[in-house]
Amino acid sequence: MDVAYTRACGIDVHQKSVSVSLLFGDFDTNRPKRTNRKYDTTTNSLKELACWLDDNDVQVATMESTSQYWRPVWQILSRYSHVNLKLVNPQKIKRMPGRKTDKKDAEWLVDLTRVGMIEPSYIPELSTIELRESTRLRKNLIQQLTVIKNEIHNILQRSNIKLTSYLSDIFGVTGMKLMNLLLNGEAINVDTITPLMHGRMKATAEEIVEALNGRLSKNDRYLIDIQLNLYDALMRSISEIEAHIQEQTNSFEELRIRLMAIPGVSDHTAAIIMAEIGTNVDAFENEQAIAAWAGLCPGSYESGGKKYSSKTNRGNKYIKAALAQSAMTARLRRESDLANFYYRLAGRIGAAKAVIALAHKLLRIIYVMIRDGVEYDECKLKSRPFPLEQPTF
Repeated sequence: MDVAYTRACGIDVHQKSVSVSLLFGDFDTNRPKRTNRKYDTTTNSLKELACWLDDNDVQVATMESTSQYWRPVWQILSRYSHVNLKLVNPQKIKRMPGRKTDKKDAEWLVDLTRVGMIEPSYIPELSTIELRESTRLRKNLIQQLTVIKNEIHNILQRSNIKLTSYLSDIFGVTGMKLMNLLLNGEAINVDTITPLMHGRMKATAEEIVEALNGRLSKNDRYLIDIQLNLYDALMRSISEIEAHIQEQTNSFEELRIRLMAIPGVSDHTAAIIMAEIGTNVDAFENEQAIAAWAGLCPGSYESGGKKYSSKTNRGNKYIKAALAQSAMTARLRRESDLANFYYRLAGRIGAAKAVIALAHKLLRIIYVMIRDGVEYDECKLKSRPFPLEQPTF
């Protein structure tokens, strides 16, 4: 193989230490000189590593994105060293079987780096990384909130309390009042229920009384009380993190407004797009590259001159999930070109695959909007459709 770098480095990152392997050799050297070292992950030790890399005139250093352990190593080396850093997804590096040690991992990384077989991961700017951390925390909090809601639903169901049969959301204003009435052990009758019901409820007071006629044990009351305290705490945390995200996106207000003009893209989705992709797309060569990074395009599989069906590759699960949700919302606007695109495909390849295809199209639109700084215009979309092959997902 052709040599891409004459002085390359591979770094295997762990919680307490990093294994470093250097390769030195000219372009026509088949057996380059190898040097291995091990450093701690403390700040001073990583500074020593940065100086050592500069003293040896290392051109490029590659490390795996191992959990969060790579973050401080990357930050310190980028600050105190002039070496070109590359981050690589561990799933994209196939090690030779039977050769798994920290030293051999670092050697394998530098071997691939030297011949230019490393595909670096996308590392956005610091402001984008911070926004990404906030949006991902918000998603995590919302998932925890869903778990708590399900736990309360389960307790009510096993106690034969059928509030969910008459209320679409038992965590709304009326639902919470009825649950507090139940937990406080107050008398449940038409007179106590009627003041708590809003005028839009279809159920009668008698039906609500019958729905609350279950057996809620003392232990179940205690468990629901604990879950409701967690629910309130999470609701406050979600409100606070959303306010923090709003502050972080204030400097990108113009881009956020342009993204929200796309059918199906909400304020939350726009924040996720800016957090995962960033405010520029210079790191992506074209629309196909960003679609592959997000895992929204089918993989390629060709053998014997024939092309076979291939599933989508793994990609950024956060942007993929957000755009899939936007696609499911955009398909409801039947007068739009995006909805027409969805229904043309859904009849042939099925609804699920059509949603991914529409999410793929949305990502390509977003790429062009960020790259060129233009607004969403459906008329232009109709006159110049995006060149999207009919995929097999």
